[in-house]
Amino acid sequence: MKKLVFLFVGFAFSTALMAQVAPSPLAEGVKFLNYEKNKTALNFFKEAYDKNPGDGETTFWYGQAMLAQNYNGISTTESIQNAKELFQKSLQAKGNDPWLLVGMSHIQSLEGADVNAVKQNLEVAITSTLNTKGKYKGKPNQDIINAIGYVFAELPISIGDHRYAIDKLKETVSAYDVVNSSLYINLGINYLKLGGGENGGDAVTAFQNAINADPKNAYAYYRIGKVYQTQNNKESLDEYFNKAIAADPAVAPVYYSLYTYYADVKTSIAKTNLDLFLQYADKDPIFEYFSADYLFRSNQFEQSLEKAKAMEAAGSLTIFPGLAVLLAKNYDKIGDSVLAKSYIEPYITNTTADKLINTDYELAVKVLSKFSGSQASLATILEKAIAADSTNKKNVLKYYKLGYEMFEKSNMYEDAYKWFARYSAINAVKDEFYYSKTANLALNAKNGPAADSVAKAYIAAFPNSPRGYVSNINAAALLDTGVVKNLYLEALNLNSQYLAKDIDNNKQKMINNFSQILIYYNEVKAFDKAVEMCDEILKLAPGNADMLKYREQFQRNADLQKSIKKEPTKPVTQ
Repeated sequence: MKKLVFLFVGFAFSTALMAQVAPSPLAEGVKFLNYEKNKTALNFFKEAYDKNPGDGETTFWYGQAMLAQNYNGISTTESIQNAKELFQKSLQAKGNDPWLLVGMSHIQSLEGADVNAVKQNLEVAITSTLNTKGKYKGKPNQDIINAIGYVFAELPISIGDHRYAIDKLKETVSAYDVVNSSLYINLGINYLKLGGGENGGDAVTAFQNAINADPKNAYAYYRIGKVYQTQNNKESLDEYFNKAIAADPAVAPVYYSLYTYYADVKTSIAKTNLDLFLQYADKDPIFEYFSADYLFRSNQFEQSLEKAKAMEAAGSLTIFPGLAVLLAKNYDKIGDSVLAKSYIEPYITNTTADKLINTDYELAVKVLSKFSGSQASLATILEKAIAADSTNKKNVLKYYKLGYEMFEKSNMYEDAYKWFARYSAINAVKDEFYYSKTANLALNAKNGPAADSVAKAYIAAFPNSPRGYVSNINAAALLDTGVVKNLYLEALNLNSQYLAKDIDNNKQKMINNFSQILIYYNEVKAFDKAVEMCDEILKLAPGNADMLKYREQFQRNADLQKSIKKEPTKPVTQ
């Protein structure tokens, strides 16, 4: 059985042991796959297979290279069929070769086979390759376990039992003194495949163990940098990406990651890394996309659009659907919303959630919200984004924010209120913005009970903020729909008490407040109360001629009411 590079973790003996372990002749091809030089890897393994078609390990890696031939390394229907035919042909010739069983398990998983059936085949591969003698008798074969780990690392996050791969990898690395660093790499990737931010720490630990085993492992440094990139940790991602480059300047994915990170931060750095990526990556016409993308990010929209349209004319949109996003972005920037919509809408609708990123959704909302009646479909799109990214709180909050802002701009306040409530439940921060926004949306939605509840909570949480009292008044106005408006009066009086804490600065606001109460008392013909309000206003504006006239009139009306009430009731005569 051929071996990949083995390195001893114990530093005191590592140099001597490393010198004794000869690298597998296939290790260079595996490195090409890790460096995403998939065409180079395919040529490498095809040449190796042509020389030795009966070797299971060679056949396994040749099949893996076949599966990676799409522009982004994701298996296509055609590549799956090609690899399947390769493995089936070899199985017919060799029987249940453990390498071929692992390779076919990859195909079965991609084709949707039962998870337990896949594991059963893998267990046969593991059992048939257990060490039969020496110190490690009965222990799993590292190469086979590494192949299993690689297969699960390559499977999409939603396919396969990644925990199974983790358990097998952990069992194997704990059984040996000298461990193939690739086992740690695949362990880390499978931790990431579990999803959820809580697995990032375990992944980084695994990648660091790969570095401990092989300090020149550029791919391990790169993988740590990718974890920190997802966390937007600039200092750490720069550190580990630079360490990867120092270990091997040819590690092309590092330059692409740096390009994507700096593309919206500093275009000069982005351009340098894009050029380095194109220098070290396989030559592929699809990479014209990156030049077009750079032009877009440099605000050269017409030039970017020209390149993107040329790629579309050459058929690139079929093999690289993401080109539709760049076309939509360019059309949006030059003000052609109709054409922008024609690209982004079918892309968002027809692309599976695991292949979409948050900026795709943001663009869809930006473009489609310009068309009336699109809010319901946009809400569906955002729900899709939330379901796909449910463990990423930052992105989920962003999607809910896009939703409530979209509905608010469309004057669909009831929907905006509901989306903001969901946003707030996850955000779990009840600051003044929360109370103010919730109250405003509830008021605009004419939801009196909700507005009243949040306004009172607003006052309790921020008693020195005037907005809470104003929201309380407006909520009371919604609820008091009859002639008698006790809630409204209570809200106005509560606001007066607040304003009275600083009469000098709030004098006009108090006058306005008392005037609202005065108007109400006039409407319900409570003239004696109206007189009291005139007196309150005159305390703040002594001698105001208009108010003195109003007071005189209200007093006459109040006196007349009293006289009418005092007149005896005359008997009815016939």
